[in-house]
Amino acid sequence: MEYIEYQDKVLKRKELELRFLNYFQSHQYEVIDMHLIERLNWQQLTQDDLESMGTRSIWKNGQNFFALRNDWTDQLQHYVRTYSLNLKQVAYAGPIANNEHISTNLGIEVFHPSYEEMLTSFQLMLRFIQQEMKQKVDFAVIGHYQLLSLLLTEEERTSNILQLINERNLSELSKQLPKGHKLITLLKQPTHLQLDYIQSLIPNDHPTYLSLLRWSEELKRAGISTIHLDITTMPPKSYYIGSFMQLFQNDQSEPIMSGGHYNGEIDGFGFGIKID
Repeated sequence: MEYIEYQDKVLKRKELELRFLNYFQSHQYEVIDMHLIERLNWQQLTQDDLESMGTRSIWKNGQNFFALRNDWTDQLQHYVRTYSLNLKQVAYAGPIANNEHISTNLGIEVFHPSYEEMLTSFQLMLRFIQQEMKQKVDFAVIGHYQLLSLLLTEEERTSNILQLINERNLSELSKQLPKGHKLITLLKQPTHLQLDYIQSLIPNDHPTYLSLLRWSEELKRAGISTIHLDITTMPPKSYYIGSFMQLFQNDQSEPIMSGGHYNGEIDGFGFGIKID
């Protein structure tokens, strides 16, 4: 493990953080910072918080428990349980810790957003990646956390079925679900064709489908023509409710940028760039 980062790498990362914050400050985003160390109020912890404990660095000091920040959106959710956040849109940059791995996160959040505000936030982030970071985007992955409710009945959404979907275990799913089930027919399609195919399976006027269609059209307008559909069974946190997106380069397994719509302690839409 490298405990010391040297001059060129340090200055390059810090300069990128400053460019990011200045860029969004110039577009009327409020620049904020929060403590890397969070004090945990056990009476306020949710099931999401408890399930993430295995990935967090936690310690006890006296009667208080503390943890390193592992997600900016999570930290903002914790903040608004106790304090008011009278801001419309924010930008931030700083470290996060997951499974004892430290990375830098550049991110934005828009609270109580209209669709136009969501779209503007996406366009600004994409422009920063392409013009300021000089990175190209080869393809996108999009999905919607309510999509499975249109493909499976409530009785079919068992933990076993959801696990098989996560594993993309088509042979076992074919045994568990009726012959010709629409989920099976969808998963048999290549992922870059599934978004077009799904219109034959679900109501085309449903808000979930309209959200996916709208974002796919925006991605194509931005020059990202290869779009894969992600049939995700469970969001990373229960407060994620709507569409989500990830942008990739062909030679990278991790997304350049990711984000989506959430509604927990506060309703918001955000994107993040993780830099190792």
